[in-house]
Amino acid sequence: MTCPPYAPGKSAPLNIAEITPGSYVHAVFLVASVEVREARTGNRFLRMSLRDRAGATIDAVMFQVTEAQIAAVTAGEPYEIEGRADEFRNRVNIKVDTLRRSDETWDATAYLPRSAKSAEELTGSIRDAVESIESPELKDVLRAVIADPLVAERLPQWPAAKTRHHAWIGGLAEHTVEMLQIADRVARVYPQLDRDLLLAGVVLHDLGKLEELDLQASIVYTDAGNLEGHMVQGVRILDRALAATGCDGEIATLLRHLVLSHQGLLEFAAVTEPMIPEAIALHYIDQLSSQVRPAIEDVGAARERGVRGEMLRGSTAMRELYVRAED
Repeated sequence: MTCPPYAPGKSAPLNIAEITPGSYVHAVFLVASVEVREARTGNRFLRMSLRDRAGATIDAVMFQVTEAQIAAVTAGEPYEIEGRADEFRNRVNIKVDTLRRSDETWDATAYLPRSAKSAEELTGSIRDAVESIESPELKDVLRAVIADPLVAERLPQWPAAKTRHHAWIGGLAEHTVEMLQIADRVARVYPQLDRDLLLAGVVLHDLGKLEELDLQASIVYTDAGNLEGHMVQGVRILDRALAATGCDGEIATLLRHLVLSHQGLLEFAAVTEPMIPEAIALHYIDQLSSQVRPAIEDVGAARERGVRGEMLRGSTAMRELYVRAED
């Protein structure tokens, strides 16, 4: 099959959702991320993540690149891409033949994927959960937390992760709301749990990601995020609220424990492992939201591509998944 003739500057608008395996691709995309890798032959190639104006992304590779081509590609900038779509492990990608810096103007962060729910709805649900807490002391601490300037500014838009779960604008608030809904039900099943403490742990557990992550052409880790981690950064946010409200003693220690232990195991970056029932519940509630949601996303994306009755490797869930033959 021959490609249509190339006409510089004449690429038609194209959304990633329209790209199918084997199709010719000639369009302008934002290079969200770029890496230089080396093949077994020793030849270097570019691995890129491309984004369209709808916020969708697609992987792309460009083989046998020169030093000049490597130097010419910068994440966060739009490029005119020409190549052919391929498929690998049920994921469409682009094998790039040529790319040129486009003169189009793109706001890199404007085209990041976004939550389907509004920031007002999500943050309102979090505030409602805080107001449902019966303990005056805990409620005061949580009110101080959500009034913290960093939290107030970033929580409505920040992602919950760089990749995998809730990795989109508003993802952290959406992840928190999902967990609050689950926690409320868990507390009904286990009335021996301190519901107030469990809800407080949900609100607090990932707030350190407001400093761990940054929004650029893609979601990236900050230097401090790499060197400290979101649990340590989250405790700092909590400590500001504890100081502002004068809360100390056992309750302050328990709140810190919830943040520092929510990853569950030391080998999974927990600072300490859960040692109270509410911390154990928090860990598994976090797992439920962060593991089930990616699987739902992967299966849904596969079904949109027409996949039925097949096994696939979930690129977001990072596990083998079966796509049911029937709805």
